[in-house]
Amino acid sequence: MNRNIITFLVFIIVLLCVACIDEVEFDVPREFQNSTVIIGKVNKGTPSTVEVSVQELFDFSFSSENLITVNSVKVVNEEGVKLDVPQSRNRRYELSIDPESEFKIEVGKSYSLEVLLSDGQSFKSEPSKLMGAPEVESFEPELVSKEVLNDDNELVTRTRIEYKISTSLLSGLEQTRTNLRWDFTRTYKITDNADNVCYASTLVDFDLIQLLNHSEIATSSLNDFLILEQTPSPLLVEGQYLFAIQEALDDGALQFWDQINQLSTISGTFFEPPPGQLITNFNKTSDIEGSVFGYFYATEQDTLCAFVDGDFFGSSTKFCPRPPSGDPNPPCDECCNCKQFFPTEKPSFWVD
Repeated sequence: MNRNIITFLVFIIVLLCVACIDEVEFDVPREFQNSTVIIGKVNKGTPSTVEVSVQELFDFSFSSENLITVNSVKVVNEEGVKLDVPQSRNRRYELSIDPESEFKIEVGKSYSLEVLLSDGQSFKSEPSKLMGAPEVESFEPELVSKEVLNDDNELVTRTRIEYKISTSLLSGLEQTRTNLRWDFTRTYKITDNADNVCYASTLVDFDLIQLLNHSEIATSSLNDFLILEQTPSPLLVEGQYLFAIQEALDDGALQFWDQINQLSTISGTFFEPPPGQLITNFNKTSDIEGSVFGYFYATEQDTLCAFVDGDFFGSSTKFCPRPPSGDPNPPCDECCNCKQFFPTEKPSFWVD
């Protein structure tokens, strides 16, 4: 779960609730005070995992007392059996479920999430049925030339790397068509000025997450479907593995992520439709005043990767070394010593 997503969501919710043109001083609306944002999922795999982010809605008070304290996060199955989801780092809770555990993560079964805060607020999500992920058949890069707008708003021809996926849309034993979500991670190789070799792994910006609503197409599969575009750069010359992570989504989760995508493109002009309130499948289970935002769902993933390097797009200009910045005492960066920023161990999937 990308932490930037929940940070962005917190900011957007508050911005939409209190945004103004001339006023600087304002009070947060009462209904948005003492509010919580929860985003989480159960993911069937080997092992299966639970990932949850919990954060208080930012109210511009800058008070250290506003830091949220969570007493417990629990995942619940259809039989009412609960597992604690421990805190892994700030505001994030993660659990790896042993395949031999009696708590089974299975397609077609429903799961929910319970969150208890130290101030007595408590929330529970509605049950979410686990959607089986269709198997990805292929994920391939293609080098294309296309017309794009430059900084002067003029059409120019530029080279781009298009990533296309082929996959079935049929899910589970019933082979029903399902909605899809694609998230991306990447790992690239970099050699610094001292010939240290490092491997940097990063998340692709969350506003590039792609969604597919199966009701908008008539087919039961996708063939060479464009899901991501990338500009060739020196950072890719030594090699990059891009991973497409395909998730199956129920209709509620699809609507939630679609709303997040729409919010990420809002520029604040008068010509845009006013944003509506984000859906949530969380309910309050305590009488303490406050609100809850976010979504919890159950899914399965399938992942494939695609490799590109300088040979693929015809460039030998590496990211390092770089031209001098002009600063007589520049700070040490990844070209100065990549080991300060990235691991040097070659990933198991990397093939030279």
